[in-house]
Order: sequence, then structure tokens, then C-alpha cells
Amino acid sequence: MAVGTSPAPSPTAPGPSELATPAYKWGIGGALAVLQSLVYFGIGHLHLSRSTEILRTRLDDAIPFWPWTAWCYLPFYAGVFIIAIAGIKRRAVFNGAVRAVLVVMSVGAVCHVLIGAEYPRPVLHPPYPDISAAFLAAVQGIDPPGNVFPSLHVAHTTMLALILMKDRARVGLVALAMATALALSTLTTKQHFLADVLSGYALAFFGRWLALRKLGS
Repeated sequence: MAVGTSPAPSPTAPGPSELATPAYKWGIGGALAVLQSLVYFGIGHLHLSRSTEILRTRLDDAIPFWPWTAWCYLPFYAGVFIIAIAGIKRRAVFNGAVRAVLVVMSVGAVCHVLIGAEYPRPVLHPPYPDISAAFLAAVQGIDPPGNVFPSLHVAHTTMLALILMKDRARVGLVALAMATALALSTLTTKQHFLADVLSGYALAFFGRWLALRKLGS
């Protein structure tokens, strides 16, 4: 007589208690954005001794200066944060992302104080040849030339995109494409050295591991 076997249970969607509510996500996300801005700009406006040469290489000098890529710099930075906050579904994944952002923020702050590097960026002045140059000039007015190693633009956006892929694979891939374009733009807008970008990627993968290590990833 054959013995019947019950089918394996299919994966179930997260229950309501496992989901992060929009109010929870946007409240914490907004608080993190304010905290990050205070720390980043606070350090950026300190009168620290900085050098334009300690991280500079011939490869940095060979990278072209393309002001039009500024549209991938600041807008994509904000865009990836917004996509991550809106896209992450599970509270455990979101809380892991919050912890990772705080750690990356803290490591970045210490490095920005201790590693006195500054990019010798070409400062744009009016009259501007086009709207892209005008936009990059506005970015230069907001973003201080120090705070380069590591690049938190690269670290935060890449990390959040990788974490988002845990919950929403396709949306995470879109965010990762944006983060990659942003990373390239940090070089072509002359905001960062190659060393800054590479250290930003290292920090991003560490943050991703930190956020998801208890979730089986």
C-alpha cells in the first residue's frame, strides 16, 4: 500500500507584524537623513588641514571632467535613498539597513576627520556654458571639497541597493544601476579620487553583510 506524502509547504508572504509600515520607514529614514547631513556638513566645514595630493594618482588626472554627469551625482544619491525606503518591505531587513547606515556613517565620519584629503576640483564660475555646468556649480557650493575618503555617496547607495535586492530583486537592480552611475559620476565631476570610490565599495559590501548576516544572506 502506497503511503502518500504531503507536498512541501510553499513560501508564505510576510505577515503584517513582519512588515515595516510606511510611517515607520519614512520617520526613521527622515531622521537618518537629517543626522547624516548634520555630521557630513559639520565635518566638511571644520577648519582641518587637508591635502590635495595624498590620494591623487595619474589615473585620477586622466579621468575626463564632464559636468553633465552631475545629474547622476546628487539626484541619484537622493533617489536611491527614496527607492530603498519605499521598496524595503520587511521590518527585519529595514532595521538591518538602518544599523548598516549608522555604522557606515560613523566609519565615514572618523575617516573624514583623520584622513585629511581634499579633491583639487575645478571650481565653476558664472557665466556658465550650459545648465549642467550651472547645476554642478550649485553642487560644489553645497558639497564641501573635503570628506572624500571614503565616498559615502558610493558606500550608502551601493549598500542600500544590495540590501534592497534581498526584498525586491528587480527594484534593487534598478537602484544598483543608479548607484553605479553615481559612482562613475563622482569621478567625472571631479568630486572624488579613485581611492575614495574603491573604499566606498568596500564599506558598502561590509554594510550589506552587517545588515543581512542574521537573515541567512
